[in-house]
Amino acid sequence: MTQINSTYALIMPKVKLTPIKQKTKKEEIKEIIQNPNDPLAKYPLRAFGYSNEVGAAVSAMPVWGKAAEAALWVPALMYLGADIYDKYKRGKEGDYTKASAQAAVQQAIFQALASVILPTAAVKMGQNIAGYTTKFDGSNLSATAKEEMYDRLLDEFDNYNFAKGDIVKKDGTVIKGFDRIKGRIIEEKLKPALASTRNDLKTESWFSKVIRFFAHSNRPVASASSKEEDVIAFIEEKAKNIYDKQNLLEQSSRDQIVQTNDSVLLKLYDKAAQNADKRADLLIKQKPEFIIKKILNSPVEEHQKLKDEISSIYDTVEKRRLLVRQEAASSEMLKSLMNNEENKKIIQQFVKRIEITRMVMRNYIKGKSMKLGLLKTAGGFIALGCLAVPIDNFVHNFIIKKFVEPGLENVSGLKEKLAFKRTLK
Repeated sequence: MTQINSTYALIMPKVKLTPIKQKTKKEEIKEIIQNPNDPLAKYPLRAFGYSNEVGAAVSAMPVWGKAAEAALWVPALMYLGADIYDKYKRGKEGDYTKASAQAAVQQAIFQALASVILPTAAVKMGQNIAGYTTKFDGSNLSATAKEEMYDRLLDEFDNYNFAKGDIVKKDGTVIKGFDRIKGRIIEEKLKPALASTRNDLKTESWFSKVIRFFAHSNRPVASASSKEEDVIAFIEEKAKNIYDKQNLLEQSSRDQIVQTNDSVLLKLYDKAAQNADKRADLLIKQKPEFIIKKILNSPVEEHQKLKDEISSIYDTVEKRRLLVRQEAASSEMLKSLMNNEENKKIIQQFVKRIEITRMVMRNYIKGKSMKLGLLKTAGGFIALGCLAVPIDNFVHNFIIKKFVEPGLENVSGLKEKLAFKRTLK
């Protein structure tokens, strides 16, 4: 024993042990996302795992956002499938000598959390935070609530519900055109929709709330969650603005629009004026009832003769209301008016302005939504950029290492014990 101790004392001072170096957090993250032996874990291929998050971020953009979101799921799913299959073939040793279902399950859980659920939640959170900043402009409404109202206004405009003019009732009372529009949009449609949505939100399950957080709703959820007086004030102000701009465009020449010093409106006007003649001819064929309604509601003196000719045939308010609801009757009336060359020229010029106005106002409303969409999209990208790597690190070091790996090992050990018992039988 004494001889062994003396030999140990003689040898050990000459042996240099290499200390085990602990990996820093930065090195651990690099190992996760830049593993030199795993091309699927390295950029740029790793970026395909986030294409669905890019889709989630741009989904806030009007018109094309949701379509882009759906399309960007394709590369993400292809990447996730390839990565999970690769880990299955690599196996636990990582040398492709023995496939491992356990490795595939572990990678599937990692990708589900690190490339789908948590990054998408981060994007949605970033969008919501960015959207809440619009409350400070005095409206007290988030960007999402405003988007819902602009979508409603655009839908009403596309359905030609901004074509109403002043009417005189039998008792002589004058109802202004905007009051008629406001009554239809707000009283008849918006308020019932808000009340219905609020009632549904009261009984909404937690599962439905989670789905709504990640998905999109066609209902005015953000508006219903806001104060009704703020929502009403916002949509009334924007509807009045649209109505006034519509009247300005329909009753003014380009020179008169230049004098307003509204550069945005003028830019949209010049763009809409391109090929307006062809679109005007198409509008006459497709929407004669709309054209008749616009003529009857027009305050322009030049159109008084046309109004008189219509009134000579449809001599009561009730008959004229029925006329603008029947395509066949409106088409016949419009043809009759345009048989006169002078009338035809006036109508064609008026319809051209109507068509220019329609295109201008559609793009004007969509432009407002576009700005809100850009704000939310920027918030989503900032959140994704800040949290993507920390999410990878959290899922790998905390969830996978502390819970998933031990759990899978226990399951594997249990299976081996059961298999051993069966062999004994």
